[in-house]
Amino acid sequence: MLGDAGVEAWEKGLPEWHETPNEINIPWILRLRDLAVTFDMVEFARMRYNLLGNGGHWFPGRQAAELDQVDLTDCLRNSPHRDVIPGMLQEAHDMLVGEARKRLQADN
Repeated sequence: MLGDAGVEAWEKGLPEWHETPNEINIPWILRLRDLAVTFDMVEFARMRYNLLGNGGHWFPGRQAAELDQVDLTDCLRNSPHRDVIPGMLQEAHDMLVGEARKRLQADN
């Protein structure tokens, strides 16, 4: 979807989860989307996606559940892919959302 240039620089200019409206973990969600789409690792990506917001410091940030209620323009201003990322986040959410999960091992 991003072409050869996107493969080289898809992470460029992406904000950290705590710099994003609703603390959406954009880089992690895009990685999970790539695993699901490229390598057919949908179940693995779904399990990890549903830990966002529930997995402590291992899975910081939140899912892209409320994309229609946030404006990502400012936080994506430095990304060369700012125009396609919201659609990719929505695609990832639609494909991966499921029942909220908790980590099996407690934090020490």
